[in-house]
Amino acid sequence: MSRLDAQILEELKKYSKDDASFKKLEELFSKMYVSHEQLREQLGLLESAIRNDYDSILITELGLEKPGPKIVYVNDGFTKMTGYLPEEVIGKTPRILQGPKTDRAILDRLKRRLIEGQAFFGHSINYRKDGSEFINQWDIHPLLNIEGEVTHWVSYQRDVTEKKETAKAIFNTDFDELFTRTEEFTLKFSKVESGQQIQCKYLTEGFEDLTGLNKAIVFDSGLDAVLHKEDVEPVLTALRKAFSGESSTEYCRYKTSDGSFISMLQSFKPVMGDSGKKVESVKSVAKLELKES
Repeated sequence: MSRLDAQILEELKKYSKDDASFKKLEELFSKMYVSHEQLREQLGLLESAIRNDYDSILITELGLEKPGPKIVYVNDGFTKMTGYLPEEVIGKTPRILQGPKTDRAILDRLKRRLIEGQAFFGHSINYRKDGSEFINQWDIHPLLNIEGEVTHWVSYQRDVTEKKETAKAIFNTDFDELFTRTEEFTLKFSKVESGQQIQCKYLTEGFEDLTGLNKAIVFDSGLDAVLHKEDVEPVLTALRKAFSGESSTEYCRYKTSDGSFISMLQSFKPVMGDSGKKVESVKSVAKLELKES
């Protein structure tokens, strides 16, 4: 035992009325000590994984009003991506990364999503410490306490500038306009009372922004009317898996009003009922993302 352990045991012995009570206290303390060491080891591994993650990770406080949420943590990836050291940004807001070309509409949509307590996925131009521009891909999620209350925001970030330029060269597509558009939409599915048929019951406005189609077509005619014919069955399979309790993701193509298709990475997650034993519905988020080879 270390000196600290010996000191603690001496204190326990001092306040024990007899040997029997001391043994009970020693046994209890030993269990607590082992649990503490295991937890410290797990937190150490988590911290190491976050600190050395390739992508930037940033955690802020909850407040969204000016001057903005304060940064409480950044990993090494943040420094590599932006040039800012942790001591230069802790206590400040992510607005230090914004500049003349940062899309105000994207920031407004980000704020609305966070006020609603929802995750956010999007792109905008940000600025490094040296003033150089890069396209930042955000994937922001709320952090909840044991009461289910949002306490912080964690932002997973990626510099996608090179990926965008590569895509322009290969596909001869202007992604500058694409990166400023709404880049995700959320769907919620449930089963009709008769049994196995799955229906979309909720769809966010991002669907209309991305596809140019009225979202009523999904409610009236189903996913068949808006998906590429080759993608209908994989998506239905993913939905069936989600209703059986299994999360998954699928690349799929959605029709647009001009007759073309856009590729989406769509996640499917089961939502449990109040009892926590039965899947009540499925939440699905479709994100506009370039599929890497």
